[in-house]
Amino acid sequence: MDTKKQNIESLQLESERLLLNSLSYKDIPKIIEYAANPKISENVINIPFPYFEQDAIFWINSANQDLKTGEAYKFAIRLKDDKNLEFMGGIGLLIDKKHNRAELGYWIAEPFWSKGFMSEAVEKILEFGFETVELNKIIANHFLTNPASGKVMIKNKMIKEAEIKEHFKKGDTYLDIIQYRLTRKEYQESVYKK
Repeated sequence: MDTKKQNIESLQLESERLLLNSLSYKDIPKIIEYAANPKISENVINIPFPYFEQDAIFWINSANQDLKTGEAYKFAIRLKDDKNLEFMGGIGLLIDKKHNRAELGYWIAEPFWSKGFMSEAVEKILEFGFETVELNKIIANHFLTNPASGKVMIKNKMIKEAEIKEHFKKGDTYLDIIQYRLTRKEYQESVYKK
């Protein structure tokens, strides 16, 4: 079987400390526990607050459906040295097939903040996006109120592309975002410079 096709079908990636793989219904309790934190909801456009079991079920179902259609690749983030491989966050690519690009999105539970896990997961998903899915461009954005997310993008050689005013509405508030990008050429140049 073609290695690229196998990687997409198995949806499992490994980095030094992390395993990125399919979301599972067994993850529901941890997803609810972590996503119910208002600090997560404040910084992720599509995580509601409060967060309920049906929200987790919807996310898992959409991940499975999107994988079948190739519209998105959504991964659970897990620590490899955790014998239970408990869910600790999510990361994924929303695919725009027409333009051969994707939007990167991610979140990680508060107990795992400031440990470099998200930078490691983003590095692996960028590699997957460019080398397995063969995208031409990946974009990502963060709210101005979440500069830590921007640091993750910068650490992974993403380039600030725009500051977009009042781009998303969350509750009654319009939020500004900063958008970053990485093209296939920029990715290849940064990989070869390592």
